[in-house]
Amino acid sequence: MSEKDELPVVIVADQSSEGLPEETVKITSKSGTEFNWQVITMLIIVILAWSTPNVIGEYLTNNSGLTPIQISAIRYLPAALTLVLVCLATKRGKQLLIDLKEKHIHLIIASLILASFVLFQMYSVKFTTASASSFLLNVNPVLTFVLSIIILKERHKWWGAIGVLISFVGVFFIAVDVRELSTVFSSETSLGNLLGFMSGVAWAAYSVYLKKFLKERDPITTTTWTLSISAIILLIVMLAVDRSFTSATKYYHIFTLVFMGVVPTAIAFTLWFEIIRRIPVQKASVFQFLIPIIATLFALAMKEYPDWFFALGGVLIIGGLYITQKS
Repeated sequence: MSEKDELPVVIVADQSSEGLPEETVKITSKSGTEFNWQVITMLIIVILAWSTPNVIGEYLTNNSGLTPIQISAIRYLPAALTLVLVCLATKRGKQLLIDLKEKHIHLIIASLILASFVLFQMYSVKFTTASASSFLLNVNPVLTFVLSIIILKERHKWWGAIGVLISFVGVFFIAVDVRELSTVFSSETSLGNLLGFMSGVAWAAYSVYLKKFLKERDPITTTTWTLSISAIILLIVMLAVDRSFTSATKYYHIFTLVFMGVVPTAIAFTLWFEIIRRIPVQKASVFQFLIPIIATLFALAMKEYPDWFFALGGVLIIGGLYITQKS
């Protein structure tokens, strides 16, 4: 970890460019800050929130009559609207315009990555099993570890990589039924497996891109723009390929989608951006290995019971997390 990363966070007016409005604020990255109660609290909220979409998505796919692309597009709409209202209520309206003017290229690129992430994820489960898709999505901490070294120049001790790999193996035991391993790698599901892997690549790229190019911006305004632009992209795709709705969709399905938009998306995405500003992105991303554990516990409500592979995977994930944080 570099000496620069150890600097505490400060909020100062950006005086590097003359003529900018006084409201323009730059926030120095706290990427070297060790864990404190704020970071831990945000991580707990994010992990719990991100453990719900797979369970909710499976329920909606089987019961609401909505297609994966419709679920994705409708989910991002309330997320974007929620954050727009938050920005207006907290007097961030001018900052939104300033961010768009100064960082519009980076915001558009980040939004394209974010939209591709959810499209890869939702269409993956159409062609492969949900467990295989979940496993392939959760390879992203491994990818993030590599990208954080190459792009962000974050320094890690060698045993940090071992911790990531141990947790990765733990995710495999939880997310993939080894008794049906042949179906995961069959030719019939190869497209779905590829899309699942690409969703993990997209999320790793999104996290690193935010840290690299947008770390000095306000997490709320940045996430507002990325979700809003992504929602527009997804709506265009939905209208182009899947515009019909069925009568099976009920009001409580819409309520569930609103929940997915507000909690796992608007709130969790904003907190995630704040987390990776405060600590190295690799150390933050490895906590995503906990998601399959929490998601499996949530799935108990749908009478999906874990076996001893779940216990083995949980031990490996927690052990890998411990090793990684000590690196």
